[in-house]
Amino acid sequence: MGLVELGLLVVGLVLGPFINFGIYSFAYFPRPISVWQSRPSEIPCRHWTASVPIWGWLCRRNESSHFGRMFWLRPLLIELIAPIALILLYRNCMAGVFVPAGLVKLGAGTLLHQFIAYVLLITLMAIATFIDFDERTVPDLVTIPGTLIGLLGSVMVPDWRLHELAMPVAPALVGVPVPLQANSPELWNPDWNSGTGLVLGLSFWSLWCFGMADRRWIARRGIGKAFVYFFEVLKRSPSTRLLIGLWLIGAICVSIAYGVVGATRWESLLSSLFGMGLGGILVWGFRIVARWAMGQEALGFGDVTLMAMIGSFLGWQIVCMSFFLAPFFSMIFVVIVWFVTRDTSLPFGPYLCAATLYCMLDWVQIWGWFFPLFFPPEISFLIFVFMLLALGAMLWIIQKLKQGIGAVAER
Repeated sequence: MGLVELGLLVVGLVLGPFINFGIYSFAYFPRPISVWQSRPSEIPCRHWTASVPIWGWLCRRNESSHFGRMFWLRPLLIELIAPIALILLYRNCMAGVFVPAGLVKLGAGTLLHQFIAYVLLITLMAIATFIDFDERTVPDLVTIPGTLIGLLGSVMVPDWRLHELAMPVAPALVGVPVPLQANSPELWNPDWNSGTGLVLGLSFWSLWCFGMADRRWIARRGIGKAFVYFFEVLKRSPSTRLLIGLWLIGAICVSIAYGVVGATRWESLLSSLFGMGLGGILVWGFRIVARWAMGQEALGFGDVTLMAMIGSFLGWQIVCMSFFLAPFFSMIFVVIVWFVTRDTSLPFGPYLCAATLYCMLDWVQIWGWFFPLFFPPEISFLIFVFMLLALGAMLWIIQKLKQGIGAVAER
């Protein structure tokens, strides 16, 4: 083990406690379990060894009466896995495992940047996953900063994105790993370097900010009253002013970036905005259609913001693939949980994260399977709308059949 990996071992021993701190502090209902949080008054003074990563949780087993039986096991495992995973991830990133094997090899700097992006996103997804398991929700305190980090990183470090091999549509670049962009696997759309791209970027940014707002649609007294209630809630919500300020700052920054940062960084930023916008729209649209068809929530809005965050790091293509693969990851866990607890509720966020992690770690093969299915985003969006309508019709028919069968059974 070299000096770099020894350094990563130390970083991992800090990263694990940070993940635990995020799980218990960023939740909607924080619990003072992490040693980085203030100790509750009813907990006796802890020995200094309780603050030691990994070992400290064994020293705190006597606090089970306050936090629940075996409360210490999960955070101990997180802190044990974090440094090992960090070193393995570094080795694979620097070996180019997550980059298609082209004739032109990527430099060490680019591989290091990709490693940093992986660490940041996996950390955020780990925090979101365990909060979702605990509370059945993904807090904005994780996804909003995470999305902003993804957008900022796309401008500051444009080569941290996933890479693909240039397609035969660009003969001069065949065999060259190029960053995944909003129009992949096709060539970059040159129109997006003009005002059209700026309008698209600002539209995605505005939609994301609107999605964060406190929105209430109450249509019991008609459409007119529904709009009145909608805007009244927005006006009274304490978060509205903050979101307006965030939207204004972001819109100014995107506009400045369009004119200042250059073609490569603008392509990276706009691709990140595409990922954020289309990633959120994909899950948001499914949520609306499923709720209309089934008469109940199928996904929480936290899943929408989670996929927007993932899209800002990795692009809208990864969001589509992860959303398709997530149900397969959920099946085995749902069966196990049902046998143990008889609980049929399903927090979908952890499986979205699991599918995303799989796509990241097996990116070369996954993209080889999926890229023939992708069209330019404007065509993909129309296909997605058609599929959503078909899915909504199917769910509605199934729901009506279930109600009909239930009515017959009651007779």
